[in-house]
Amino acid sequence: MKTHNLRSLISEKIDLRWSDWAEQHPNLARAIDRIRLVESAVDRLREDPGFIKAMREAGLDEARLALAARILDRADQFIRDALPI
Repeated sequence: MKTHNLRSLISEKIDLRWSDWAEQHPNLARAIDRIRLVESAVDRLREDPGFIKAMREAGLDEARLALAARILDRADQFIRDALPI
């Protein structure tokens, strides 16, 4: 799996929650470099044994990860529509 696709997926997931989190923690939000946050999350995830095992067992490659990301985006949208904040 390419790091670029994982980085994009993690960035999108952070973006989904950033506004609400930043509203609750404005001082931290101003201090945090979002690019470094994404990079840190990607690095930690790529080293996580559970993630590594799940990716290996799922046989995910770059194309499948991109498809999984689109599926997760649709699920997130459904949940946001069903449970608006």
